[in-house]
This record gives sequence, C-alpha cells and structure tokens, in this order.
Amino acid sequence: MTEHILEIRNIHKHFDDQLVLNGINLDVSEKEVVTIIGASGSGKTTLLRCLNLLNEPDDGHIYFLGSDLMDPKTNLEQLRMHIGMVFQQFNLFNNKNVLNNCTLGPIKLLGQSKAEAEETAITFLKKVGMQDFIHSPVGLLSGGQKQRVAIARALCMNPKIMLFDEPTSALDPEMVGEVLSVIKTLANEGMTMVIVTHEMAFAKEVSDRIVFMDQGVIAEIGTPEIILNTPKEARTKAFLKRYMKD
Repeated sequence: MTEHILEIRNIHKHFDDQLVLNGINLDVSEKEVVTIIGASGSGKTTLLRCLNLLNEPDDGHIYFLGSDLMDPKTNLEQLRMHIGMVFQQFNLFNNKNVLNNCTLGPIKLLGQSKAEAEETAITFLKKVGMQDFIHSPVGLLSGGQKQRVAIARALCMNPKIMLFDEPTSALDPEMVGEVLSVIKTLANEGMTMVIVTHEMAFAKEVSDRIVFMDQGVIAEIGTPEIILNTPKEARTKAFLKRYMKD
C-alpha cells in the first residue's frame, strides 16, 4: 500500500481579518506529484508555505512522515530538513558561488564533511545541467540557471518531498522550459512533489493529481484529465475558461 508522506487536516489560516485557507484537507502519497492551480489570491502559495510552517496555520494538523508539525513537542527543525523548498525568487546567497550555495546546508545541518558535501553537490549540479558553472558567482547567472541551482541545492539535503512555489513565474519565457525539464526528470524518477504552478500544459504532463483552489478552499481535485478536460465544478470551469482566454 502506498504510504502518505503528508497528511493535511482541516488547515485554517488568517492574515489579519482575511481568511486565506478555510479547512484544507489533502493527502500526498510517496512518489506522487500533486500540482496546485487557481487564480491569484486563491491561497495556493499560503498552503504550500504552511506545509513546512514558513506560514504557521491558525488551526488544524499537518502530519509529515507520521509526525504532527503543529505539535510543540515535534522536532520541527529535524523534520524540515527532509522538506525541500524551491521559491519563485530563487533565494540563493549572492555572495557565494554555485558550489558553496549547494554545500552550505549539508555541512551545517547534516554534518557532512566539505569533501562529502561537494561530491553530492557536483552530482546534483550535473543532474540539473549546471556542471559548467560550479565555481561561478551566483550574480552572473541567468534566472533559469539560478532556479536550476536552487533545485540542486534543495536536492543536496536528500529531501523526502520537494515543494515548488511557482518555480517559473520569475523567469523570462525562454528560460521556463529548462526549469520545467528538470522538474519533469525528478517526477519521472519518483520524487514526491507538491507544485504550485500556472503552467497548465506542464501540470497536465507531470501530475498524478491536480488540486484546484478557489477562495481558500479546495474546490476540486482529480487526475489531470478530469480537472483540465472534464471538470465538474462550475468555478473550475470558469477559471480554466478565463485562463484559456488569457
């Protein structure tokens, strides 16, 4: 039986008086790719950031590898090391080169030796096609190159799950394909992933399930074929119709 790596139960989140997440329930199984789509302001990014408590929910439970991240007794930092996160804006250290960006976490958090961390980093930089830039300053890279380094950096921590927050939204159109190609490779290799994206063709190709969010709730969830081709909910249909028009 496939195990649930992540179990989200009745998550609520307010920002001031605004209810952003209203009772979210979702399971993510091992080796599953779940993409989250929806209009701007629907709660997609807030939900993703709640999954590793970058945004702390007001109520509910998030179980990761069987432990409740909301329980004060849980060793949160220990569990967070197994959750890779790739942001819209890369979040790399611009004062360090590519290799040092990738080795910092494994050395400081996993206790790896410099040699071990560098060997792992080079392996993953090759995987994302950045082996020719190992000693390059991050500031000299293109957006697509920075995002591929950010993916390699997350992989160096040997995560059990990867979270992607609109990983192509800050990129020029010609850079999008190279980043999506890396994510597709990870999906094909069985990496468990939750991806917030506005790239519908990519979502259709890479997802096991697609979650459509609207006004802080999961309005519909299903296979790519159902959600993108034959959605049942009126608001899913309206969103996709607007999206196709845009």
